[in-house]
Amino acid sequence: MHAFMRCLAASMFLVFACAECSGQTYPDGTLVMSRLKGRFGNFLSRVTGTHYTHTAIVIDGEVCESTFPRAKCTPLNRYAAGKPWIVRYVPPSEPLTPTQTQGIRDYVRRNVGRRYGLKQFFNPNSHPDGRIYCSQFAHGAVSSAGFQLPAKSWHTPDRLLHGSPIHQ
Repeated sequence: MHAFMRCLAASMFLVFACAECSGQTYPDGTLVMSRLKGRFGNFLSRVTGTHYTHTAIVIDGEVCESTFPRAKCTPLNRYAAGKPWIVRYVPPSEPLTPTQTQGIRDYVRRNVGRRYGLKQFFNPNSHPDGRIYCSQFAHGAVSSAGFQLPAKSWHTPDRLLHGSPIHQ
Protein backbone atom coordinates (compact mmCIF):
# COMPACT_ATOMS: atom_id res chain seq x y z
CA MET A 1 0.00 0.00 0.00
CA HIS A 2 2.86 2.39 0.83
CA ALA A 3 4.40 1.84 -2.64
CA PHE A 4 1.01 2.52 -4.24
CA MET A 5 0.71 5.86 -2.39
CA ARG A 6 4.23 6.89 -3.45
CA CYS A 7 3.42 6.01 -7.05
CA LEU A 8 0.13 7.94 -6.86
CA ALA A 9 1.87 10.96 -5.34
CA ALA A 10 4.58 10.89 -8.03
CA SER A 11 1.94 10.64 -10.77
CA MET A 12 0.00 13.57 -9.36
CA PHE A 13 3.19 15.64 -9.17
CA LEU A 14 3.89 14.99 -12.85
CA VAL A 15 0.34 15.93 -13.81
CA PHE A 16 0.54 19.22 -11.93
CA ALA A 17 4.13 19.98 -12.94
CA CYS A 18 3.27 19.48 -16.61
CA ALA A 19 -0.20 21.02 -16.58
CA GLU A 20 0.80 23.44 -19.31
CA CYS A 21 3.03 21.04 -21.22
CA SER A 22 1.82 20.47 -24.76
CA GLY A 23 4.09 17.47 -25.17
CA GLN A 24 5.30 18.91 -28.47
CA THR A 25 8.80 20.25 -28.84
CA TYR A 26 10.63 21.62 -31.84
CA PRO A 27 14.36 22.07 -32.31
CA ASP A 28 16.06 25.44 -32.21
CA GLY A 29 15.87 27.16 -35.57
CA THR A 30 12.40 25.84 -36.42
CA LEU A 31 10.44 28.34 -38.51
CA VAL A 32 6.87 28.79 -37.35
CA MET A 33 4.70 29.64 -40.33
CA SER A 34 1.14 30.71 -39.70
CA ARG A 35 -1.91 31.95 -41.48
CA LEU A 36 -4.99 33.53 -39.99
CA LYS A 37 -8.13 31.49 -40.55
CA GLY A 38 -11.22 32.85 -42.23
CA ARG A 39 -11.99 35.88 -44.33
CA PHE A 40 -9.43 38.20 -42.77
CA GLY A 41 -6.66 35.63 -43.34
CA ASN A 42 -7.77 35.24 -46.95
CA PHE A 43 -7.82 39.02 -47.33
CA LEU A 44 -4.30 39.36 -45.91
CA SER A 45 -3.03 36.65 -48.24
CA ARG A 46 -4.48 38.44 -51.26
CA VAL A 47 -3.08 41.82 -50.21
CA THR A 48 0.39 40.48 -49.40
CA GLY A 49 0.56 37.90 -52.19
CA THR A 50 1.74 35.25 -49.74
CA HIS A 51 0.13 32.08 -48.38
CA TYR A 52 1.48 32.52 -44.85
CA THR A 53 0.61 35.74 -43.06
CA HIS A 54 3.12 35.48 -40.21
CA THR A 55 6.40 33.81 -39.32
CA ALA A 56 8.48 33.33 -36.19
CA ILE A 57 11.42 31.20 -35.02
CA VAL A 58 11.94 28.74 -32.16
CA ILE A 59 14.88 29.16 -29.78
CA ASP A 60 15.29 27.74 -26.27
CA GLY A 61 11.72 26.37 -26.16
CA GLU A 62 10.17 29.71 -27.08
CA VAL A 63 8.59 31.08 -30.23
CA CYS A 64 10.21 34.46 -30.93
CA GLU A 65 8.54 36.89 -33.28
CA SER A 66 7.98 40.46 -34.27
CA THR A 67 4.34 41.27 -33.75
CA PHE A 68 2.33 44.28 -32.67
CA PRO A 69 3.32 46.22 -30.64
CA ARG A 70 6.86 44.79 -30.09
CA ALA A 71 9.01 41.74 -30.78
CA LYS A 72 8.63 39.11 -28.07
CA CYS A 73 9.10 35.46 -27.13
CA THR A 74 6.34 33.12 -25.95
CA PRO A 75 6.78 29.64 -24.46
CA LEU A 76 6.19 27.09 -27.21
CA ASN A 77 3.44 25.34 -25.25
CA ARG A 78 1.39 28.56 -25.09
CA TYR A 79 2.12 30.00 -28.53
CA ALA A 80 -0.79 28.87 -30.72
CA ALA A 81 -3.26 27.90 -27.98
CA GLY A 82 -6.69 29.32 -28.70
CA LYS A 83 -5.54 31.53 -31.56
CA PRO A 84 -7.31 31.64 -34.93
CA TRP A 85 -4.28 30.44 -36.88
CA ILE A 86 -3.26 27.52 -38.99
CA VAL A 87 0.30 26.83 -37.84
CA ARG A 88 3.06 24.87 -39.60
CA TYR A 89 6.35 24.13 -37.85
CA VAL A 90 9.30 23.72 -40.24
CA PRO A 91 12.34 22.34 -38.40
CA PRO A 92 15.85 22.72 -39.79
CA SER A 93 16.87 19.93 -42.16
CA GLU A 94 19.83 19.23 -39.85
CA PRO A 95 20.39 20.06 -36.17
CA LEU A 96 22.05 23.41 -35.63
CA THR A 97 25.55 23.59 -34.21
CA PRO A 98 26.04 25.30 -30.84
CA THR A 99 27.53 28.31 -32.68
CA GLN A 100 24.49 28.58 -34.97
CA THR A 101 22.11 28.28 -32.03
CA GLN A 102 24.02 30.97 -30.16
CA GLY A 103 23.79 33.25 -33.21
CA ILE A 104 20.00 32.99 -33.18
CA ARG A 105 19.88 33.42 -29.40
CA ASP A 106 22.05 36.57 -29.57
CA TYR A 107 19.96 38.06 -32.37
CA VAL A 108 16.72 37.43 -30.48
CA ARG A 109 18.10 38.96 -27.27
CA ARG A 110 19.18 42.09 -29.17
CA ASN A 111 15.83 42.49 -30.93
CA VAL A 112 13.14 41.48 -28.42
CA GLY A 113 11.33 44.66 -27.48
CA ARG A 114 11.96 46.30 -30.86
CA ARG A 115 8.85 48.04 -32.19
CA TYR A 116 6.77 46.40 -34.90
CA GLY A 117 6.32 48.18 -38.20
CA LEU A 118 5.38 47.39 -41.80
CA LYS A 119 7.08 50.29 -43.58
CA GLN A 120 9.63 48.04 -45.28
CA PHE A 121 7.00 45.46 -46.13
CA PHE A 122 5.11 47.96 -48.24
CA ASN A 123 8.29 49.62 -49.53
CA PRO A 124 11.24 47.17 -49.30
CA ASN A 125 13.67 49.79 -50.60
CA SER A 126 12.74 52.41 -48.00
CA HIS A 127 15.23 53.57 -45.40
CA PRO A 128 14.85 51.48 -42.19
CA ASP A 129 13.14 53.31 -39.33
CA GLY A 130 14.16 50.95 -36.53
CA ARG A 131 10.92 48.99 -36.65
CA ILE A 132 10.73 45.41 -37.82
CA TYR A 133 8.08 43.00 -39.02
CA CYS A 134 7.81 39.24 -38.68
CA SER A 135 9.74 37.87 -41.66
CA GLN A 136 12.50 40.47 -41.23
CA PHE A 137 12.88 39.30 -37.63
CA ALA A 138 13.02 35.59 -38.56
CA HIS A 139 15.38 36.38 -41.47
CA GLY A 140 17.73 38.21 -39.10
CA ALA A 141 17.72 35.25 -36.72
CA VAL A 142 18.50 32.73 -39.49
CA SER A 143 21.21 35.02 -40.90
CA SER A 144 22.72 35.41 -37.43
CA ALA A 145 23.12 31.63 -37.36
CA GLY A 146 25.55 32.08 -40.24
CA PHE A 147 23.31 31.05 -43.14
CA GLN A 148 23.39 32.99 -46.40
CA LEU A 149 19.91 33.86 -47.60
CA PRO A 150 18.87 35.26 -50.98
CA ALA A 151 18.46 39.03 -51.26
CA LYS A 152 15.06 40.30 -50.11
CA SER A 153 14.09 36.84 -48.83
CA TRP A 154 12.92 38.67 -45.70
CA HIS A 155 10.16 40.43 -47.63
CA THR A 156 7.40 37.84 -47.04
CA PRO A 157 7.04 34.73 -44.88
CA ASP A 158 6.77 32.57 -48.04
CA ARG A 159 9.99 33.98 -49.54
CA LEU A 160 11.80 33.38 -46.27
CA LEU A 161 10.62 29.78 -46.08
CA HIS A 162 11.49 28.97 -49.68
CA GLY A 163 14.82 30.83 -49.59
CA SER A 164 16.11 29.40 -46.31
CA PRO A 165 18.92 26.90 -46.87
CA ILE A 166 18.37 25.27 -43.47
CA HIS A 167 14.68 24.49 -44.01
CA GLN A 168 14.85 22.58 -47.29
